[in-house]
Amino acid sequence: MAHVQLPELPEHTLSFVVDGRVRAPSGPEAAEEEEPEDEALELAGRVVLGGPVAFPMTAERYPDVAAYIEQEAAHHRYHEVHLSVTFVEKQDGPPLHSVTLRVNLAAKAPADQPIAWSMAPARIDDPSQRDVQFEIKPQLKVAGIEASIGTLGGNLPGSRTPFLRATRELRSDPRWELKRTKNLPLDGTQRVVLVVRADAAAAATMAVEVTAATRSSILRRYRALPTPLRLAADL
Repeated sequence: MAHVQLPELPEHTLSFVVDGRVRAPSGPEAAEEEEPEDEALELAGRVVLGGPVAFPMTAERYPDVAAYIEQEAAHHRYHEVHLSVTFVEKQDGPPLHSVTLRVNLAAKAPADQPIAWSMAPARIDDPSQRDVQFEIKPQLKVAGIEASIGTLGGNLPGSRTPFLRATRELRSDPRWELKRTKNLPLDGTQRVVLVVRADAAAAATMAVEVTAATRSSILRRYRALPTPLRLAADL
């Protein structure tokens, strides 16, 4: 197994547009909330996207899994993709309720569509699991590891609401969902790593869309769309 070297990521402060609103059920305890003049300003400067940074996975970079990379070379190429999301809390706005990183992978037909071959972290429930390292396991599967816990994910209590959850692995539209919990607010920086498997004979593209929500007496949803990243680029 090989440890993943975490590159520095260019950061982009995201601008959001309002994507929807849902008012909480009314009741005697529900307080009236003044509507902001520009709802998008509530998230101004509060979510920062790091990356994406992607580079080819080669036998030279990962000699421990060189045999698998060379075996796959005639049919598939693999890219290691790094992202992060940083939360900036402000005193004069509602707290962030959730943020979702949506990745869209594509290639021109008739090539096989690229897929999220592996994603890490798979799930985070506990504050001690947030500061993780990553390693490449056999068959280019990436895993988040924490010194005292082992591999993140696996048999974790299903009844608990996770702070982070990776979904849609082995598809072209993977995502990470981060949600404020009782023990974990949305603050600080969270790193994630994705291994993309693409057709060896075709270029692949990747776009990242970020959606967010705040919650008070009104649940507001927002979306932002950064510039697409071309995986075939020399990064």
